[in-house]
Parts: sequence; structure tokens; C-alpha cells
Amino acid sequence: MLRDHRPYWLKKLDLNFRAWYVEHFIRPQLEYLGPDYTVMKPWHVDIFGGPVSIGKCANIITTDDYKVRFTIWQAAEGLGSITIGDCCLICPGVRISSAVSIKIGDGVMLASGAYITDSDWHGTYDRIGMEDKYAPVVLEDNVWIGDNAIVCKGVTVGKNSIVAARAVVVKDVPPNAVVAGNPAKV
Repeated sequence: MLRDHRPYWLKKLDLNFRAWYVEHFIRPQLEYLGPDYTVMKPWHVDIFGGPVSIGKCANIITTDDYKVRFTIWQAAEGLGSITIGDCCLICPGVRISSAVSIKIGDGVMLASGAYITDSDWHGTYDRIGMEDKYAPVVLEDNVWIGDNAIVCKGVTVGKNSIVAARAVVVKDVPPNAVVAGNPAKV
């Protein structure tokens, strides 16, 4: 690991600027943001729609070329929400898109490029209108979603489960399981 050679005052200035940015540009877009968060390069967090809630001690990491995106495109009035629990890790490139409801438990880790969606968004032939194919997604506590994995509509991933890199999850995952492949299998 490389040592941070910046003077302490410069590092503190950077941390204070990040906190200021989150408070002035990110928090107003969220329904709730818990205390003790860490957002690296918060100017690369995109939030479209709401409500989005993020619990305490969240760690969100972004990069210039791999933004974190929270998108809500309501399937009907009153639907569409993203709820993220306490002590979660969200790595660069994570995309979470909700039409109905996405609930993420405590201690969940989302690796780079993970995509979570609760809708098909459009049909094969009608690409303008939204399909009526949507169902809530639930990631229970201590779930780990690997690099570039996809969690599709209607899926519940049980406690302490791991979704392998590049897996495509289309069915429920039992607790304490590891799934891999396309479609993902235990």
C-alpha cells in the first residue's frame, strides 16, 4: 500500500471538502443519510428520483470513470424506493435501479460494477413504454455481491450469502449460500 505523503493539513482540507460536498449536494437528494458516512469523490454519485435512504456508517467509493448511480423510475404512483441499511460498502460502478422497491440490509458489500434492479424496464418490441414486469428485491444482512454481478427483479438474497463475480441472479438465494453462474446456481 502506498503511503499518503500529503501534509496533514492538506489531507484534513480534502476530508472537510468532501464532507461539505455531501452535506450540500448529496444529502438534500436523499430521504435519509445516517451519521459517520464516508463518501470518496462524492461528486461522482448520481441520484435520479427518490426516495433513497442510506443508513449509518455507509462507505461509498467512486472514481472518475466508474460512478455510483441510484435511480428511481416509479412503476406507479407511490412505488419506487431504495433503502440501504447500516455499515454497507458500495464500490465504484454500482448501479441500483428501482421501479417498485429495493431493500438492502445491514453489512452488505456491493463490489465494483454490481447492478441491482427490480424491473425489466421495457419489452422486447415496445422499448418506449414501461413493462408491467417488476417485483421487489431484498438483500438481507451480510450479503456480498461480487464484481459485475446482476441481481434481477423479484429476488431475495438470504443472510450471509455470496453472489460470485459476473453471476446473474434470477431466483431466490437461500441464507448462507454461495451462488455463481448465469443463471446463478448454488
